[in-house]
Amino acid sequence: MTILAIDTSTQWCSVALVNHPGGLDSSSGEGKPPFSLVKHENLGPESSQHALDWVEALLNEAQLNFRDLEAIAVGIGPGAFTGIRIGVGIGQGMAFAADLPCLPIVCLDAVALEGIQSLSLTPSDTVLVAVDARMGEVYWALYTVQADGLPERLGDVYLSAPEAIDSPTSPFALVGNAITAYPEAMNDLKGRAKKVDAEALPHARSIARLGQDALAKGLQVSAAELQPIYVRDKVAQTIAERALDQPAQAK
Repeated sequence: MTILAIDTSTQWCSVALVNHPGGLDSSSGEGKPPFSLVKHENLGPESSQHALDWVEALLNEAQLNFRDLEAIAVGIGPGAFTGIRIGVGIGQGMAFAADLPCLPIVCLDAVALEGIQSLSLTPSDTVLVAVDARMGEVYWALYTVQADGLPERLGDVYLSAPEAIDSPTSPFALVGNAITAYPEAMNDLKGRAKKVDAEALPHARSIARLGQDALAKGLQVSAAELQPIYVRDKVAQTIAERALDQPAQAK
């Protein structure tokens, strides 16, 4: 099962080309040894502009072309809107050209998986993921660890002020960069968490792993159906709203 994974939802450009055990060479039908090729680097606000070049580089390294893939997994958000649209556009273009299925992966799900692995969490553990959404807000969601080590999201992805996050009633691990983005507001949650990973971000290796699971469950979509998700309808303040905020910020 050879999957290309792309995430451009943050300042990290992240691309992975993964052949999971049991994958087949689509041209010969013969088994291929498992491999995992990853490029993941903080390139700043323009990071998404490098994604297509990285995809081509990994395919060349693996001596594969688009038609050797089984599917394309893409981080669909929430996150940086421009970056997500670029990642989705790359995935759609390749999927249309090679008639491939797409695997839409919610970026917070990938963050949850990163935290599960970094913190060595075990089945039935509870994970609270909270990532910086800018404008004084966070995206957050609650998860449980399944028997296979993958996260199961309990409910929706929410957008709120960090102080408004619903705290789990049972012991939990806290994962995501909201911890460092809003240290005062997140201090109480951090103090009550049994384990903390403030570094976890969406990573293409987790996008690929979640994509493998989604493909096995038949959750693929067509290229035309691959779309970003927008948890926040309002992505920027108007000039008038910023002017109203300035006196409060100056106090």
